[in-house]
This record gives sequence, structure tokens and C-alpha cells, in this order.
Amino acid sequence: MKSKMFKAIIIGSTGATGRHVLNQLLTNVNCELVTTIGRRSSSDKVKNKKHRDVIIPSLKDLSSTKKYWMDNDVFFNCIGTTRKKSGTAKEFVNIEVGYSNKSAEMANQAGISHVSLISAGGANPDAWAKKWIHPLFYIKTIGQKELTITKNFSFTKTSIFRPGMLLRLQGKKNFFEYLARSTGTGLSVDILASAMIRDAEKVLEIDKKYSNIFIGNKNIIKSINSN
Repeated sequence: MKSKMFKAIIIGSTGATGRHVLNQLLTNVNCELVTTIGRRSSSDKVKNKKHRDVIIPSLKDLSSTKKYWMDNDVFFNCIGTTRKKSGTAKEFVNIEVGYSNKSAEMANQAGISHVSLISAGGANPDAWAKKWIHPLFYIKTIGQKELTITKNFSFTKTSIFRPGMLLRLQGKKNFFEYLARSTGTGLSVDILASAMIRDAEKVLEIDKKYSNIFIGNKNIIKSINSN
């Protein structure tokens, strides 16, 4: 049976996983159009007619992008940062939860039925955490990020991916990435991207309410080849 054609919109397309979601969608024969919204261009030097690259000054206000959210089948939330990159705990929450909530609101208003979100292992919005205890504060914040699509706004279909250590294919790598790579416990970001897209294609065929949380790298990898 021929797969359904679909249109996708991405937030976080310049990040480690987001850029792979974008590039794989651009080569996916079932994807008609990919819209990316961000503060900087996510396109390569060679333009792709399937890619609509929307650049705005800040993700704090998405009101100017309203028309670009319309007529999409799936929204990929690939937002991801670190406390160090954010500068402060408050800004970390603003990015992970605030931007995610604003984009979920836009997707909801546009009537997008399926949202696919990158979370993290152990995510728990109810975790006891002080801002200075980073590991606990991280899982609490990422858990709150999940609530943007499971509680704050109502979507017919939701997919949440909770990977373990992610292995970036570009950029500076930290000690934990080297350790995960050497022990075989990490998950390459391109594989995570493939799992998210494969899931989106399968969800297109579902006509009822759908909710799934893919926990751990093994389950994420397994989902790519499952029916």
C-alpha cells in the first residue's frame, strides 16, 4: 500500500538532532514540504524547493509565523539546549519549556494533529529539584517540556522520545559522549531522527487517538523496523 504524503514543521532544526530530521525529511519521498522556524537559517547553500525556511528575531514571539503552521500534518519539536549554553537556570527553562509551549500553542491553533517531541531519559515534571542541583533540575524541566503537548494543549496524536546519551555527529564532544560511544551505550542523533520520522509515517495511517512514549535507546532503535 502506498504511504500517505505529508507536510511537516520543525522547531529546533539547527540543533544536533533537528538538522538530521530536516535533512532526512528533504530526501523522504513521502514528505511534500518541510517548514523550519528559527532565529537563523537551517538551509544548506543549495536551496531545496521542499524546504520553507522561516527566520525570525526570537522564538519568544511566534505570532508572525501563524500562516506557516497551517496545513501541516506533523510538528517536530527538536528544541534542545543545556544549562551551560543557556547561561542561567531561568533561561534554560525559558528555552526548553517556554519556547516549547509557545510552539505547541501555534501547532494547536493550526489544527496539527500529531506532535513529535524530543525529551530525555528520566523526565519527570514532579521531580524534587533545586536549580543548583543540575541533574534533578534537568529532568524536572524536560518533564515540564513534555506537558506542553500532553497537558497544556490537546493533540490527537503525541509521540515522546526519551533517549539516553545522544551522540552528536558534528561539533565539540564532551567526556560523557566519548564514554557512551566507547561503551556502545549512546544513540546517534541521526538514528533518533530516523525513528521520529518513521513513527510519524506510521501515525499518519492511524485514524484514532494515539499516544506513545519511546523510553530508552533500545526501544527507539527497535521502533524503526517495527510495523
